[in-house]
Amino acid sequence: MATENLFMKNAREKGLVDEREIAFAADLNCSNGTWGRVWFFLNGNTMHLYEMAGLAELGAHVESLDLSKAAFIKGSSFVLHTTMKLQCGGHTYAFQGFAQAKKVIAAVRESCGS
Repeated sequence: MATENLFMKNAREKGLVDEREIAFAADLNCSNGTWGRVWFFLNGNTMHLYEMAGLAELGAHVESLDLSKAAFIKGSSFVLHTTMKLQCGGHTYAFQGFAQAKKVIAAVRESCGS
């Protein structure tokens, strides 16, 4: 009998993810001074960033990005060094070290305005 992923169930209930269920942990370094390990969630064209409070716990809300107003700069799904870089609201967001990079990069690229 399969068990439901409670972390993903919680994310769905909070409206953080859509049917694609894009939710991953990554190292973030942003030109606005925000940095550290974060959870990022993708719901439509909105990326929600939360501090990591544990392996499956959400910390404080960092910010939400409207990706329809963002530019996808680059991404790499190389297994030993996954990266993705976006520009949004005059700031550059660099993500590193996340799982299922091909799926994540494709979904984020599709959500970005340019």
